[in-house]
Amino acid sequence: MGTTVTKRGDFTASSAEVWIWLLLVMQPYNYRTVEILEQYGFNAEKAAAAIRDGKVMLTEDEKKRAKDTRNEAVHKVMKTCFNSGVRIITFDDEEYPPLLKEIYNPPIVLFCAGSLKGLSGALTLSAVGTRKPSNYGIAVTKRLISQLSQAGTVITSGLALGIDAAVHRACIDSGGQTFGVLGCGILVNYPADNAQLKRDIIKSGGAIISELLPFTKPSADYFQHRNRIISGLSKGTLVLEADEKSGALITANHACEQGREVFFVPPHDILSPRFMGVASLGRDGATPVFSYLDVLCGIIGTSDLGSFISRELKNKP
Repeated sequence: MGTTVTKRGDFTASSAEVWIWLLLVMQPYNYRTVEILEQYGFNAEKAAAAIRDGKVMLTEDEKKRAKDTRNEAVHKVMKTCFNSGVRIITFDDEEYPPLLKEIYNPPIVLFCAGSLKGLSGALTLSAVGTRKPSNYGIAVTKRLISQLSQAGTVITSGLALGIDAAVHRACIDSGGQTFGVLGCGILVNYPADNAQLKRDIIKSGGAIISELLPFTKPSADYFQHRNRIISGLSKGTLVLEADEKSGALITANHACEQGREVFFVPPHDILSPRFMGVASLGRDGATPVFSYLDVLCGIIGTSDLGSFISRELKNKP
């Protein structure tokens, strides 16, 4: 948490408290929050003062929350996080992932269990897919993610059942770092089947991340918005298996909009509906992956591949 203290009249607040107040007033993934912050040089205290003083355009709901949100509400969130071991990473925190700052509408606050330091300066890849994978999809996921992890790639995914869970597990089992982005509050046990996986991610040096307030229950909208974070944390997105309605395609679309590389595993069966999503990515120009080297070459380039792998091998114990 931030330690800067600012005095404004009889209101004393740390930097983290101001960011939490902004989050409570403006609500998560509200693009107007970032627009207001840009007007004030991303100075949260100046932006908050402008909101309280009516100097910026707000919706009626935002005006009401700005009027009604007191220190007690802010402190309740912070106390909940402190008591639960959840860290609050604000936009101006040095641990805030640099790549995430580059995307459209980045989250202003991240609630985190674990450490985000592994995301700074690393070769990061998001790997996503269907919740109902085939045996082929699981086998490919285990092989590719293990190889990428062993080569020094840090992996992000969405902690859903199916491919996402297999991605995280393959990364952990190969000794790598992985980061899970939730579509619910960080203190909500969802999906319940992944409770142990969450603990293992943190134990292995990764982290669980959410932009939502700690006890926010999951919803379809939240999952769509969290996908921009999964891709935003990474230099490329790999879709391992997906049908035409898979949420993994939303992550791929975010990656395209963010100017990041998009990769896909070619369909195992061109007649099967379960592979139609990855087939569409191929038609749209995404890079097919037949080896983990295809991903590394696509992100760092062929000329730098040898030196990257050599450096990573030297750094391994």
